[in-house]
Amino acid sequence: MLKILLCLLCLALPLSAHGKLYKIVDDAGRITFSDKAPTIDAQEHTLGEINTIGNDEFNLQKGMHKIRFTTENGTMIVQGKVNGISMRFIVDTGATLVAIPKAVADAAKLPVDSNKQMQAMTANGTVTVLTTQANELMIDKVKRSNVAAAIQDISPTDTKLGLLGMSFFETYKMTINQAKSEILLEDK
Repeated sequence: MLKILLCLLCLALPLSAHGKLYKIVDDAGRITFSDKAPTIDAQEHTLGEINTIGNDEFNLQKGMHKIRFTTENGTMIVQGKVNGISMRFIVDTGATLVAIPKAVADAAKLPVDSNKQMQAMTANGTVTVLTTQANELMIDKVKRSNVAAAIQDISPTDTKLGLLGMSFFETYKMTINQAKSEILLEDK
């Protein structure tokens, strides 16, 4: 009888060790969690399912990503980096490849082979461009590796403006939310 009572007591101990969890957001917006209430009026935080994160930027269950954009003269612009070099991109779903200006391609040390050229149809007609591959292309918090690209200056005045074409978006189902200035990407 004593052994049964001890077994029951041992099984009940983990239940009593289960504590409360508090979500704390500081003045800078940083979120931390603690088992100690920081104030008298703190509210307990209930954990969700194990495979979801309460973060709109990324949800493990759905494979969703958000890219924020600004609008300039009716054109969607996103911030990005090519091999760590910052630049801006016009979102162009009609472009087959990502277009990277020569100045950024040089700074990012993109591989260039003068034998790898192609004809590109642009709004201003057909142009010859060099093709390359970006080892790392990061837009907002979405990172892709080995993205096919063209080296092409698209602006005579902005040497850090390129096009974000379908070679970046090809692995995603894309939804544009104009009201929230967001591009939602869902893994295919």
